[in-house]
Amino acid sequence: MSTSTLVDVVPGGETIHSALYRYGLGVLFAANVFGAGSVYILADTGANFAFSLLWVLPLAFLIDIALHDMSARLAVANEPLADYVVDALPIGGTSLVVSISLMSALWAVSNYAVAGAALAWLLPGLDNVIVGIVLAAGGGIAIVQLKVYDRVEAAIAAAVLAVFGSYGLLLAGLDVPWQSVAAGLQPVLRSEIGYLTAVIALLGTTVYWPNFFIQSSIQPTKEWTDIWRYRRDNAFGIATTLTIGSFVMIVSAITLAEGQMTLTGPGEPLAAILGDFALVVFVLAAFLASLTSATGTLFGAGFMIPQSFGRDTVFGDVAFRRTVIGLIAASAIVALPLLVYTGFGPVEMAIIMPAINGAIGLPITVFALIGAVNRFDDVERYENLGFLAAGIVLLAGSLLTVQSLYETIVSIL
Repeated sequence: MSTSTLVDVVPGGETIHSALYRYGLGVLFAANVFGAGSVYILADTGANFAFSLLWVLPLAFLIDIALHDMSARLAVANEPLADYVVDALPIGGTSLVVSISLMSALWAVSNYAVAGAALAWLLPGLDNVIVGIVLAAGGGIAIVQLKVYDRVEAAIAAAVLAVFGSYGLLLAGLDVPWQSVAAGLQPVLRSEIGYLTAVIALLGTTVYWPNFFIQSSIQPTKEWTDIWRYRRDNAFGIATTLTIGSFVMIVSAITLAEGQMTLTGPGEPLAAILGDFALVVFVLAAFLASLTSATGTLFGAGFMIPQSFGRDTVFGDVAFRRTVIGLIAASAIVALPLLVYTGFGPVEMAIIMPAINGAIGLPITVFALIGAVNRFDDVERYENLGFLAAGIVLLAGSLLTVQSLYETIVSIL
């Protein structure tokens, strides 16, 4: 699939097409990150921990930049990360790639649960989360089958980021305790269960490991051989997402009461200032964010699973689409019994599923990236030190929070 097929870039073409060509991948990554999990994790963290976890966001930015730089180098060399894992682990490599691919579907499970709940809230005649999940999954499948998902996601992502970006405007009308905000940027670790779970959930939802598998496989589609194009794209997407994330966390810390997060909770500050219509806009944005993030996240698996079995896969081919559609259906099916037979609600899923991926899938991906980039690129010693530092931070965070995460899940069940 050529670049012109994806974004219709032509000499002298419209500015928006040129912008999508330059930053479309970053927009896709940002939309994957800013799904239901990010919205509710950021709001829940602000409400329950005030500003004390703001320091995780700049840490996530630095780690994300380092990891995206590694996957960009693989993209330039056209060496997909999944291929490296299978080659480096002749015994068990395929099983490992498939296993973490299926783990990434937990994001889709939570996103489709929130999308279903949002539809049930938006459509008074529906009033059924289960039916909403089925409709949302059908929408995801339809988008993939249209084979123009990158355009659709870019348009929806722009709307979603604009809605959540309005939290930045709210800051102008709030009495922000900037000294407390600054204090929240100083790293502090506590041993309490909820605090540690929140740390790994924030890292898991912002340092989004499926994006690294997507980027390492995207060269045949983007046709970029200059790493600076990837770096510019990555920096734009990551900076935009984390800036908006900090807005949501700060506004939530000021305006929301401590306690269990609800479906409409993060939108209540908007409604209080702008009117009830803002709550409808928020829930609609949460629905769109959930739909795009659920589908876009599975793009990683769309590459990974065929590649793990030795197939050269490009964006939108038959193997890619069959994998993504199969996992969309599976994610919706798994969401149904979780809602019916456990204590998980859509919002609880949106908070816990990224934490599970952050604790398990993220460290595995980081050390696979380090091994791959050292095989396929000339890495300077200082660069390797930076990469290893990022890996050690994430591995240590994972080990410190496994028990906390387990106890949190048990308490919900």
